[in-house]
Amino acid sequence: MSSLREAPMRPYQWLVVAMCLLVNTADGFDFFVMGFVLPHLPADFAGGAVKGLLVSAGLVGIGLGALFVAPLADRFGRRTLLIAGLTVDVVGMVASALAPTAGVLLAARVLTGVGVGVLSATYIVLATEFSSARRHNLVVGIIGVGFPLGSTLAGAVGLAVTVDGGDWRALFWAGAALSLAVLVASVVLVPESLEFLAARRDPRSRERARRLARRLRLDAPPEPGPAATAPDRAPRGGLPALLAPPLRAVTLLLWLGYFGLLAAFYFVSTWTPQLVTLAGGDAAQGALTGTVLSVGGVLGSLLFGIIGLRVGATRVAWIALAVAALGVVVFSLTVSSPAAVWVGGILGLAVFVTVAAFTALAPPRYPVHLRASGYGAMLGVGRVGGIVAPVLAGAALAVVSPAAMYLASALPLLLAFVAALALARRTTTPATARRRAARH
Repeated sequence: MSSLREAPMRPYQWLVVAMCLLVNTADGFDFFVMGFVLPHLPADFAGGAVKGLLVSAGLVGIGLGALFVAPLADRFGRRTLLIAGLTVDVVGMVASALAPTAGVLLAARVLTGVGVGVLSATYIVLATEFSSARRHNLVVGIIGVGFPLGSTLAGAVGLAVTVDGGDWRALFWAGAALSLAVLVASVVLVPESLEFLAARRDPRSRERARRLARRLRLDAPPEPGPAATAPDRAPRGGLPALLAPPLRAVTLLLWLGYFGLLAAFYFVSTWTPQLVTLAGGDAAQGALTGTVLSVGGVLGSLLFGIIGLRVGATRVAWIALAVAALGVVVFSLTVSSPAAVWVGGILGLAVFVTVAAFTALAPPRYPVHLRASGYGAMLGVGRVGGIVAPVLAGAALAVVSPAAMYLASALPLLLAFVAALALARRTTTPATARRRAARH
């Protein structure tokens, strides 16, 4: 075999995918653990307003890490940034566990968010560069389960720790231990990306690429193409290159689509239990709807992986966005009825299918030396939508009904739909190019 993208998936490639799944699980634990800590923070340690800041701090850190730190993976390597991100995660969780004041905890949560942002942009690029073209979408779907799995694990640990009156700091210690274990395993088991090594010109990288190619049973490492010449000579500023004419349209469409998608996603995921309770007066139904929505999200990642075996990610994205926009309109009409539970499950399924689709379609749109920069920038811009939408929802709650708020959330989904449709018209996958060539 001469091409990693065309060769069947080898056990070593699946090992890399499994490690990326573990990294994503630790990532999810470290990010969502704050939500399970909040109810147990003493009133004299953090009041209501400070608790809101503690939640937002993680999102701010993710945006900073994805936008400004993750692009270093295009310069120093995917494995290097993966290990650096896990190290930052461990330090951030230890600092959170030791925080003597809410101010120190706030800084620690920003630091943890930076680590999460770096990892979010790095493990997907690494995993997709180790996957075959045929299994690319399946790999993304499998890894996507890790983040909500980490949240579930954080909830289970939180219940085990606090049910007997345990200290809230134990949740951060548990997260630090998990991240440390994944860090050690990554140092031992995770290799550098073959595409990254092959694109560099120095002898040491070329020798590492040859050794890795032999381990993957390839005849030789891939030769760098004209668009992927020497990451060590790539521009230090990723954003100017991403917004240069050859990539500008794709970059802006990815930003627009992911911004709209995450604005709707974070509004729905954070406010649904509260709004359903307000609309129907039943707190149990609000909690049940939020849980079903989360379960729909986990299934959505797996469903994308299965559908993606035969359908391109860009096509899946705009179809799923159309379903999500319709779903949120129906949800606005049923928010005060028992049907909201089932509609919420369908909505969560469609939204997570779309999140997975954007995750799969973004990295291949960029050359090797800009891949982490491009994907990280999309994540960072998307997080802005994720931060702004819940805040606006909180401000509007006093004057707008729950049904109207859900109806308004269809607008960013429609914005994302237009962007995904434009991407489908502008971009061509390698498989599509081969089919077109065969017809002419």
